[in-house]
Amino acid sequence: MTETSPEEMIRSALQLCHARLRRQHELIVEFGVQSLKQSDIDSLLTLACKVVTGGMKTRFAKVLRPKNESKCFLLTHGIGWDASDIGTATVGSDDESPAGYAFANNRPIISNHLGMEHRFRTPSLLKKYGIERAINVPIRGASHILGVLEADSGDDEDFIESDIVFMEGIANIIAMALERSTLQKEPQHDVPELYSESVLNASPDCVKILSPEGVVEFFNQAGMCLMQIDSTHQVYGKPWVELWPDSSKGTVLDAVARVAEGESVRFESFCPTAKGEPKWWDVTAAPIPGESGTIAKIIAVSRDITERHNHEVALAALIEAQNQQLSDSGLHIEEMHHRVSNSLHLVNTLLLLQANLASDEAVKNQLQAAAGRVVTIAKVHERLYQKAESETVNVQDYLKALLDDIGSTFADRPIRLHVASVELPVDRLAPLGLVISELIINALKYGKGGITVSLETAADHALLTVNDEGDGFPDTYPKPSGTGLGMRLVKSYSGYGNDAIRVDRTSPTSSIQVKFKL
Repeated sequence: MTETSPEEMIRSALQLCHARLRRQHELIVEFGVQSLKQSDIDSLLTLACKVVTGGMKTRFAKVLRPKNESKCFLLTHGIGWDASDIGTATVGSDDESPAGYAFANNRPIISNHLGMEHRFRTPSLLKKYGIERAINVPIRGASHILGVLEADSGDDEDFIESDIVFMEGIANIIAMALERSTLQKEPQHDVPELYSESVLNASPDCVKILSPEGVVEFFNQAGMCLMQIDSTHQVYGKPWVELWPDSSKGTVLDAVARVAEGESVRFESFCPTAKGEPKWWDVTAAPIPGESGTIAKIIAVSRDITERHNHEVALAALIEAQNQQLSDSGLHIEEMHHRVSNSLHLVNTLLLLQANLASDEAVKNQLQAAAGRVVTIAKVHERLYQKAESETVNVQDYLKALLDDIGSTFADRPIRLHVASVELPVDRLAPLGLVISELIINALKYGKGGITVSLETAADHALLTVNDEGDGFPDTYPKPSGTGLGMRLVKSYSGYGNDAIRVDRTSPTSSIQVKFKL
């Protein structure tokens, strides 16, 4: 069996993350176009729930609306729930309800551990369906909050911070559709057209309406700001392609031609702002059919992905440097040092990328702290490699240096090490250090007393055990009580994925074991 390198695992995880984000962006745009064409608000809200289940890869989604003067929400539309519950089931609207908290505080909330949640009680409706995770975002109207959009899951994957962006995008479209439905009932002939413009101006992305030939007819306010355009006279009446640099014009012309034929198109390309600031954009263009069925307009939505693109370029450069060094034969000790250092800084960059995606400041700080821990491991490597004379390093020496480094920060908690004198390839030291660091830091944060780290080796793997003097783990562990980033890293770097972690329920204290590929 070919061993999967840390770089390949990072690259695979990053590709999955980007694929999820791209699909969610496509769904938002597709749903936005459907909302402009859909007149039946009930059908649209049900469609919204279906879109959420697809984007979040879960079975359950629902729209909750305040129920008159009562202190509860009514499940008005949903996917995955019994038909008898839709239109009748209720959940609390107070702060101890996840949905009530999102509504009252006008902010999204993620809970990946409802069974252990101290902030909220688990609504009886969610208990009925075995829901363990929920993400709630407010549906914000122009003057007040209209309700809550919620996605729920049982044993599916954790919700992550970037999912909030997707959910809020759907919730914003719902809010605009609800307000449009209200306005269209009023006896004003010009309201629908005016409201269409307000819908587009409410988007935080750069939204353009083009003629079928690709001429700019409308540019929303956020787009004017993002593109640093001072006046509509700079863009209105001009072919969209003229706003792009020569390197991107072929892609844009092809997109306009395909959309004019009825196809939805998505691409990423470079386009500086009107004032020359370099920007990268994720663009989706889709047709808007007229009453006769022909293409009446084209809607183009561009999302600024410059920061994400820059992180990807940095990651690609690190991976390329790593691969180049791996391809050279007869690596010297100095080159070995740089190879491992690159691996650790690669992980550091990945964590900073995830921090960039986080919308909550506390989550961002936690991810940045995790990145700092990886840099600490890099420093330990630098000390070890100054003494290394071969392509293997004594694990006992390595772990002792690592534990001394961690222990210096938490001097009041003794950390003991039990490991035989084993030589390990340099390539596996960085993953081993990261796994052990995460387990020890977890024990320091949530456990009690002294900590013991032991490592036993077998033919092709090692069994890493971390004990502390706590009362053991919850029954749901190792399902995360927070973002779950630490355990995801442990699974990835162990080499065994979801089969890596085992909690010893027979131990009277806290004991966790990780199977680590050598």
